[in-house]
Amino acid sequence: MTTSAPIPAADAAPSMANPSDTASEVPPAQARAATVARPSLRAQVAENPLLSFFGLVIVALLAAAVASPNIRISDTNGRIDGLEVKMSAGFSDTIGRIDGLEAKMGAGFSDTNGRIDGLEDKMDARFSALETAVGEIDRKLTALIAHLNAASEVDNALTGRLTGEDPPDAAG
Repeated sequence: MTTSAPIPAADAAPSMANPSDTASEVPPAQARAATVARPSLRAQVAENPLLSFFGLVIVALLAAAVASPNIRISDTNGRIDGLEVKMSAGFSDTIGRIDGLEAKMGAGFSDTNGRIDGLEDKMDARFSALETAVGEIDRKLTALIAHLNAASEVDNALTGRLTGEDPPDAAG
């Protein structure tokens, strides 16, 4: 067997030159002390039940504070939806009433228009009867004047001159 001569440079190297060697230099007693220093959660709760209870209350309050706006928003949305439903019902009821009034007014207008048309027909009939009567009177007077052959006396009567009277514009 051959032995090799030790390398003087490896012996002269500082201890930080090889980091894998430095990790093994921690004594095992210190490593156990670091793991033992932190107790488990059960041990902490058993050691400080009041502190654990208050921690739980704080966590519950934080969770409620986070959930509270969602609950309030849902409640507000529900109220708004209810108002929309009530307003829609009110609007449709109002529209129904307006439609009913329009129907009544339309019926009233058509009834009034019918009455007006009836009155117009009656007035037209009366005017027609009056025109017929005036035409008949005119015809009879014309026949009378022709029969009497008194056209000059009729002209004098129409101008306001009766026999023996002066015309009204000559009185001045």
